[in-house]
Amino acid sequence: MTNMKSSISTDVLAIIALLFTINFAKRNVVVCNKKNIIYISAAATTIILLILEIVTILIELSSNNKLIIPYRIANILGFSLSPIVPFILLLFNSNKEKKISYNCFLIIPLCFNAFMCVLSYKTGFIFSIDAQNQYTRGNLFLLPTIISTFYYVLFLRAVVKNSVKYDLEDKKILIPVFFIPILGSILQILFKDLVLIWSSTSISLLIYYIFLLDLQFKYDVQTGIKNRAAFEKEMKKYVSRDKNARIVMFDLNNLKNTNDKHGHKAGDEMIFNTAKIIEESFMGIGKAYRIGGDEFCVICKEIPRELLASALYNLDDLLIKVNQNSHIKIVLAYGHASYNKNENESIYSTLVEADKNMYIHKAKLKGIYGMTENN
Repeated sequence: MTNMKSSISTDVLAIIALLFTINFAKRNVVVCNKKNIIYISAAATTIILLILEIVTILIELSSNNKLIIPYRIANILGFSLSPIVPFILLLFNSNKEKKISYNCFLIIPLCFNAFMCVLSYKTGFIFSIDAQNQYTRGNLFLLPTIISTFYYVLFLRAVVKNSVKYDLEDKKILIPVFFIPILGSILQILFKDLVLIWSSTSISLLIYYIFLLDLQFKYDVQTGIKNRAAFEKEMKKYVSRDKNARIVMFDLNNLKNTNDKHGHKAGDEMIFNTAKIIEESFMGIGKAYRIGGDEFCVICKEIPRELLASALYNLDDLLIKVNQNSHIKIVLAYGHASYNKNENESIYSTLVEADKNMYIHKAKLKGIYGMTENN
């Protein structure tokens, strides 16, 4: 009984903490909207589950036979909703290019779990509550936990494979964080008196929100790609480690002219579109950074020259397509250089070389487009 009362206190504190962070997430304009939606959805579901857990504990402590039906319903809802938190995390972190059939496949375990939980009202597959209001685990008690673990594993797999969103350092934080609910589930299964699943999930979500706040310092708010601070950190890795790289420098031409003629909103849209074009062109082979007002850089790990040429061809092709549908044309100068740890003085000298090559390309573009802006 003492353990149960302690669990209620823990759950109440977890609910209060999650409500505060949901409020912070709604007000936070720096963390991107999608990441906020992920967190708020998962945290709100966890709060519902914590409330259901408190209700079931209170009913069990009361030993009131008149509460059998509410007790059963609360357990049905709790067990049915339990895999939704990892499902939400997986859904928002999975590859956008995944087919609809794949997403439909992901829903099947969720629906099957809910169906079995509803059947448990009469059959006791997952749980049973007798006429004396006594709770007993059913033969399929582990089903919701197994399905939740299935979603957590897929989520962690998506995190490991996603080199665009998360660096190795990010993955080292995220993966242990989301093993906490799995550990809590295992302990609750082994020790029946412990109630740990949703308090441990709350801890994971709170750490996850802190992680999201930490990410905001790595990303440019306006474009969503990594910022100058993240760029400098990445460059230092090549100073301390024996790694080769290719650096591509970009300069957005006529930005000042666009701001003066069409307003800063048009200029901001121009910057955003440029960042997305660069990011999409180098997807999977390099990381894009905004390192100045109209300056961008991509750092690629050692890749063949042909792959770099292909990325630049894709970039030119995307520029043509975007410019066909816009009255404000994006003109992007770029230059690249290769860094070899055995041949070059430093990664920074390679950056200077790429910058010089970018200005050579910029001079050529002035002749083609007759640009008036001096930048």
